[in-house]
Amino acid sequence: MEIGFASLAPLLPEILVSVGALLILILDTTAGKQGGSSRGYMAITVIFLLLGLVGAFVQLGGQPQTAAYVVDIDSFSLFLKMIIYTAMLLTAIAGGGYLNQRVSGGAEFWSSYLFISVAMAFAVSANNLLLIFVAIEFLSITSYILVGSIREDLRSSEAGLKYFLYGSVASAIMLYGMTFMYGATGSLNLVEIGTVFAENSTVHAAIIPAVILVMAGLGFKTSLAPFFQWTPDTYEGAPTPVTAYLSTASKAVGFAVMARVLLMAFSANAEVWVPVLGGLSVLTMFAGNLMALRQTNVKRMFAYSSIAQAGYILLGLTAVVNSNVVDVMSLSMNGLNGMLIYLMGYLFTNIGAFMVVMAVENMTGGSDYAHFTGLVKRSPWLATAMLVFLLSLVGIPLTAGFVGKFFVFGATIQHQYYFLAVMALINVAISAFYYMTVARIMFFPAEDGEPAPTIGGAGIGVQAIVTICVIGVFWVGMYPALIIEWANTASQYLLTIL
Repeated sequence: MEIGFASLAPLLPEILVSVGALLILILDTTAGKQGGSSRGYMAITVIFLLLGLVGAFVQLGGQPQTAAYVVDIDSFSLFLKMIIYTAMLLTAIAGGGYLNQRVSGGAEFWSSYLFISVAMAFAVSANNLLLIFVAIEFLSITSYILVGSIREDLRSSEAGLKYFLYGSVASAIMLYGMTFMYGATGSLNLVEIGTVFAENSTVHAAIIPAVILVMAGLGFKTSLAPFFQWTPDTYEGAPTPVTAYLSTASKAVGFAVMARVLLMAFSANAEVWVPVLGGLSVLTMFAGNLMALRQTNVKRMFAYSSIAQAGYILLGLTAVVNSNVVDVMSLSMNGLNGMLIYLMGYLFTNIGAFMVVMAVENMTGGSDYAHFTGLVKRSPWLATAMLVFLLSLVGIPLTAGFVGKFFVFGATIQHQYYFLAVMALINVAISAFYYMTVARIMFFPAEDGEPAPTIGGAGIGVQAIVTICVIGVFWVGMYPALIIEWANTASQYLLTIL
């Protein structure tokens, strides 16, 4: 089949970002032994990520189309690409100075950063098992390197090693599940696999092991229980900007791939995977929230918080199918649109929170609760912004977290999964305790609590991105109409398969 340049037009955002990554490597090669400017490489990264974001936004406003047999350029993938490019762009702008001071090999780091963005964009667009695996593996392997990129920090090296060991096992398990899918159907295309599973009863024996094994691999990427053991150490030891993208963009990729595989390949067998997702959701919410209660380090607390948040997000994917609901398409909260809205709101909330953590690390040298003591006196704006992000994570009205939880929990109720809704509400109450503990420490420290000494500043870039994230949290929370419209349009593509 002859492929012309016109057929590659839908992939223009990914092509541009790849060109940026190659440009950094070329410039570093020509710079010679003295090496190039890490600040210049960061600027190239920001420019090409912005081009990728604009390209995805323009495509979302136009008429989505299919680029090739293995890639779908549809409203679903474009919505996820906007999340990915926005997360990577905000993190690069706010965390660039932090990273340039700490990581060695600026060219390799920023080039890998762009290549990771491309891998994530292909992963959310792929409808072919082989491309899904290659994209996720490229994302994972490069992420292992970036997590351990501060070579002088033993915690960073340990975090990268643990991430690598867990990730290697998870990838092998996921690949084994994919072999069941291919072996039973003889196809790598998700739609064709779904057709065979729906029409050929002789291959149904492969469905259960395939679902369980693939879910185990993707559960690692999304930090679902019981596949989350890597998350606390990795989040704490990794450079904070890397932690920010792992908790937002990378997590969004995991859920997007999970949605494609389950709804395109196993839509006719929902009775198999819906109970599995429901059980994993409840287990993940309780595991994350209960373990977060005992933390004394804010980064580790946010690590367990992200586990619990993954449990809430998974509710959206659980509440997509129910045989008792006659017409899923007629529901205002179809579960899938709730998952997408949640991911968009979570993007601004979590990146903003981790950027505040990064600023406090610069100011005090650490991220323990003690380092946040009396933060309102040292930096009133950072303390206020962190309060906004904490309220959004709880799900207080007028914030992005409330809109996300409203749609996810609403879909759970509309699909008549009342037990899951009750479990989710109980976990929201648990999470409020440790989120508000951080708020109390910042605004109302104990009388014997001595503030950590200030050794640095927050930086203009960090303050600007934190401000943008606060605006994003209130934009999604108070004016969600546009996001809801985009999410509804994005969800229709996969829901029509049901």
